Amino acid sequence: MEYRSLYFEHETLPVENYQGVCVMSFTSKEVPYTRIIEHKHFEFGTQPKTVITKEYSQEWDINKEPYYPINDEKNMENLSQYKKLVSDEKNVIFGGRLAEYRYYDMHQVIASALTMSKKEFQNEA
Repeated sequence: MEYRSLYFEHETLPVENYQGVCVMSFTSKEVPYTRIIEHKHFEFGTQPKTVITKEYSQEWDINKEPYYPINDEKNMENLSQYKKLVSDEKNVIFGGRLAEYRYYDMHQVIASALTMSKKEFQNEA
């Protein structure tokens, strides 16, 4: 299964406020990074300097963190084959971003885990 990975560049800047918000996303082809995080805005920091992190997309390989699944026809077919293989497995739960080959925000991870748990406990009753 193929993924897209990320790499991060951190900078300390001699300004109090770089972008005014925690996270700003960039979707233009002309901008090489996909997101800038200004960390002080998560905690309402008032330091005279600021720290930012630029997030860049990169191809994934086995030595990198798999962040985003590539949902093309080939990978969806592979996912279908994996689901068939695991459908007969007992006492194993396949869940989360990697097992489900889905990108999840945190609230979606929690919802998925709760749904799986309910299903498991209903099957035991």
